[in-house]
Amino acid sequence: MSANTMVRYEPDDKPSHLLSIAMGGQIVALILTAIVLSPIVVARSAGLSPADTAWMLCFALAVSGLITLLQAKPIGRFGSGYVLFMGSNSAYIALCVQAITDGGLAMMMTLIVISSFAQFAFAANLGALRRILTPAVGGIVVMLIAVSVAPIVWRQMRTLPAGYESTSLVPWVIASTLVPIVLISLFDRGVFRLWAPLIGVLTGCIVALSIGLMDLSPVWSAAWIGLPEWAWPGFDLSFNASFWALIPAFTLVTLVGAIETYGDAVAVQRIAHRKQRPIDFRVVQGAIYADGMGNMVSGLAGTVPNTVYSTSVAVTELTGVAARRVGLWGGALLILLAFSPKIAALLNAIPSPVAGAYILLLLVLLFGHGIRLLNEEGMGYEIGLVVCLSFWVGVGFQEGRFYNELLPQWMQVFLGNATTAGGLTAMLLTAMLSLRHRSRDRLDVPLKPESLGPIRQTVKRFAARLGWDQQAENRLMLVVEEALLFFLEQAERTRDRQPEQKLRLVMRHIDGEAELEFVAGRLADNIEQVIADMPPANFDDDIDDQLSLRLIRGLAKDVKHVQFQTTDYLLIRMDSALSHPQGTPGDT
Repeated sequence: MSANTMVRYEPDDKPSHLLSIAMGGQIVALILTAIVLSPIVVARSAGLSPADTAWMLCFALAVSGLITLLQAKPIGRFGSGYVLFMGSNSAYIALCVQAITDGGLAMMMTLIVISSFAQFAFAANLGALRRILTPAVGGIVVMLIAVSVAPIVWRQMRTLPAGYESTSLVPWVIASTLVPIVLISLFDRGVFRLWAPLIGVLTGCIVALSIGLMDLSPVWSAAWIGLPEWAWPGFDLSFNASFWALIPAFTLVTLVGAIETYGDAVAVQRIAHRKQRPIDFRVVQGAIYADGMGNMVSGLAGTVPNTVYSTSVAVTELTGVAARRVGLWGGALLILLAFSPKIAALLNAIPSPVAGAYILLLLVLLFGHGIRLLNEEGMGYEIGLVVCLSFWVGVGFQEGRFYNELLPQWMQVFLGNATTAGGLTAMLLTAMLSLRHRSRDRLDVPLKPESLGPIRQTVKRFAARLGWDQQAENRLMLVVEEALLFFLEQAERTRDRQPEQKLRLVMRHIDGEAELEFVAGRLADNIEQVIADMPPANFDDDIDDQLSLRLIRGLAKDVKHVQFQTTDYLLIRMDSALSHPQGTPGDT
């Protein structure tokens, strides 16, 4: 595997504390605006009091810092062990506003806490759900989130302080926020692009201050250190119609957040090591578990849920500093900022047109991120149909164009959100598509040498159904036998932790090729990594202890070993023709 020469410090390295503080502080400065503006927009749109707004800001920062620490230094299954900064998730803006409008902060907190369990379930069943909650489903939901939040943004851009009359000057405030961000993003490919959001908000605030749209008097009177006054509202456990109408949308957005965290956890592994290695999906699960914990704590604290910020991944790639110490210092800085009422007052003074313009840019980026998710695995005719139909079903229901008034009241509310209607449509259609590849050749056996007999019979039936000749069947059988040998060797090493292991073999015919899926308990080694690290074959040796893996490398078209916290998936692709894409003919 190729080397990444840009990495200066890997996750386990320990750069100086001074460098770590500087790097952590830089990322905090980059994401601070995004962390606070989502709760500000929610609070103002829902008509919350200044005390409630200050509390939401305080704990948006505190929870973001706490979960950033957890990502950098995992506890049990929670945390990735990488530098992944957390922050408020703008995807929840419309839902949080609706929840507060319908049932107050107590309703919002209840919905956030309960929906966070969906993220834990997603992480625990990541292997099983990977064929339904695909990047395409995540992409369409992300795009519909932008559609759902847009009306709130338009209102924010037109929200002015009571008695303010110079409305003709407000477009200049919006333009002074948008234009710097857009120009820097379009024409700068270096470090300034990372600072574009902060620069845009600062220029917008300066223009707003010059025309009397920004009031700094609360900033001067606020204390430097302290906690905002707030009475915890508790939870709304009435579970009324509004709760049941909103919980599906909250759950869907939570699952999309998990998919985005999935992508960030994969990306950070690709750029954090000098020597490239297979993606460790146990790290991905840990990142999603921590993300779910962040949502739960946000709900308990009465603030907007959070998510992983991709900005931290971009800064890590740009600087080459991936040491966990950066995340630890950055998380600590966010927590310190949370308990400064003066900082909170300064951030709360940002005018609504500036906040709205900034969130508008976030929606643009969010929509673009959805498009990139759609393209991750390619978009053929079937996926294209699923995506486009789901998008317009979501928009149609939100606009009331599908004769919503003929539906029962609870269903009108349930499907009146584009994210819910379109997301459920995408999941249903994707599940139907996955049935096309449902295998008839599936076998569950104990992970023991005696299971070779039933496995051989299943392989012979599969090869006969595909119409493969004897040579192709022999190659298929050889790969299955060598993979079983690898599993048996690995099981022996973990016998004390997993005394009775099972093996599942699923064989599918996909696009003219055979896909073999081996599922077993947690293994010690990653076969992809072992194959990549194998030295060239030494024909002077009488015995090659890696012969099994050399045979797999030589005969298989593709080998993927996906490791989760409790389950391993080994995926091997083969075709009926003999080829050596993984190695060289000499290996076999």
